[in-house]
Amino acid sequence: MSLPARALPFVGARAVTCHVWLSRRLSCPERYLGLLDDAEQSRAAEFLREQELGLFVTGRVLARAALGLLAGIPASDVALHTRCPGCGGSHGKPTPVGAAAGWELSISHSVSLVAVAVTHGHPLGVDVERYVAPAEPGIPVEYEMVLTPAERSAVESLASDRQAGACLTLWTRKEAVLKATGEGLNRPMDSLTVSAAGQAPAVVGWADDEPGAHPRIALVELPRVDGCLGALAVQGADTAALILGSGADMLAERMR
Repeated sequence: MSLPARALPFVGARAVTCHVWLSRRLSCPERYLGLLDDAEQSRAAEFLREQELGLFVTGRVLARAALGLLAGIPASDVALHTRCPGCGGSHGKPTPVGAAAGWELSISHSVSLVAVAVTHGHPLGVDVERYVAPAEPGIPVEYEMVLTPAERSAVESLASDRQAGACLTLWTRKEAVLKATGEGLNRPMDSLTVSAAGQAPAVVGWADDEPGAHPRIALVELPRVDGCLGALAVQGADTAALILGSGADMLAERMR
């Protein structure tokens, strides 16, 4: 996988540095199960498909390698606590604890690509999604409950064969934002408006747009890799400085 060593799309007085590693799914995830904690191994045992197991293990191993690198500790010393805010189960957003406490983590994957994003002291969210051209041009039905009126108008102004890709761009931006706020898909996607595809990523507004009701969010677009679109959102920041790396290279260095 060829990636630029470093990309700095935004620089500002309140810029927050964010590290993102992209990696293809590990081909032999069973080799890395010993790096997972008991709860993660229990989850891994529930996956019936090799692809799902590979994505899960790749995300957790890559997260430990990244956090260990940034925190200055061995990857094996990185502890992650995962708890769903809704049901209390072990399938929520992982939080670094122990020696890696204070760092913030987000993981996303799609088909064969895994993204791990890390920063310090600012909750963040990353999302990657594989683009698959629809059978028919226009706005796919699955986006009917995603788009706000302003977003729909912007998408409909495009040629019909570009509308599905524009919708997916909006989806990745929104999911990244809702991961950063900790709400995930518990908040309807049409409750916030983001900038249109082709424009600089930004949160335009919220349905309940009361002053001070929502945190500042910096939004960054990720480079397209393996046909996947991606976005990164950082809470409490005006701008974000993105440092992009190859997950495969880091795993080769940190896990040898």
